Amino acid sequence: MSAPLTDQLSLREISPGEFESNCNPRRMGNTANIAYGGWTLAIAANAAYQSAPPSYHLYSMLGHFLGPALTDRKLFCTVRKIRDTRTFATRQVEVSQAQDDGSRRLALFVVADFQVREKASLLTYSAPPSKPYSNFENSPTMESRLQSMIQAKIIPQKVADVHNVVFSLLAQFFDQRPCPESISTQNLKGMAKHVKTAQDHLPLTSKTSADWFRVKDTLETEAQQIPTLAFAMDAAIPLVPLTHSHKFLDDAAACSSLDFALRIFRNDVNLNGWHLREQATVTGAEGRTYTEARLWDRDGNMVASMTQQCIMRPKPGVKSSL
Repeated sequence: MSAPLTDQLSLREISPGEFESNCNPRRMGNTANIAYGGWTLAIAANAAYQSAPPSYHLYSMLGHFLGPALTDRKLFCTVRKIRDTRTFATRQVEVSQAQDDGSRRLALFVVADFQVREKASLLTYSAPPSKPYSNFENSPTMESRLQSMIQAKIIPQKVADVHNVVFSLLAQFFDQRPCPESISTQNLKGMAKHVKTAQDHLPLTSKTSADWFRVKDTLETEAQQIPTLAFAMDAAIPLVPLTHSHKFLDDAAACSSLDFALRIFRNDVNLNGWHLREQATVTGAEGRTYTEARLWDRDGNMVASMTQQCIMRPKPGVKSSL
């Protein structure tokens, strides 16, 4: 049995403002020796919290992926204090890895903003999900969905096995309930390309995928909650335009995140409870896509949003349809 996610995302301080991960990052989606981007984001969030005042809450993480992180070596974080006021604290985080020649190569650049809790809010509101979704109690587990697709001869066992390998990292750390109304549930994130979905009549920018999730291991502090949130919110965002177009990773020459904006709207994030995530793509051109994931708690409060521009490069000789 592997260690809890918070242990695997832990850091040790090697000098003032310098941290090293205690574990190597792990992969998801990639078949090469390339780490899951959400792992790198979570490490950066953890590093930012190491120097933030305890009464300040992270509300914004913006940054760029500068290159892939590798799974055979640890991550290093350099944290710089940019701003410290009575209301705000800003941290710059550079995530890098040592190369075989001893040099360091940057993998991620992040600006993280913290704010003290306001005494009151003039306005409090949330946009709802774009369409109704089944509650987590009426949504299947990923395992049962796979079995039902196999029994209905929608997919062979081999496809289910590949799915479990590609997305095993999420299943290890989160309870997941894919919503029946979701495109990614109906076509298995695009792996079942031939399957007609209930949203095929909609334009690409109106199509959505959604799921419920909660973390398996108990999180006790905000400094554990938010890195875990960053880890989860990064999941499959580059894949969404493909999934909603009856395509999968093997249809693209390149499909990965370029930049990101994680915005947190509530101070008391609690991923020990169920949350609903909805994903939709907004625009695609110039070999890039722009996609958003939104997150709500069980009370319908929007908790967070993750937007990303991603590279979406067609294979040679294939005309882009985005």
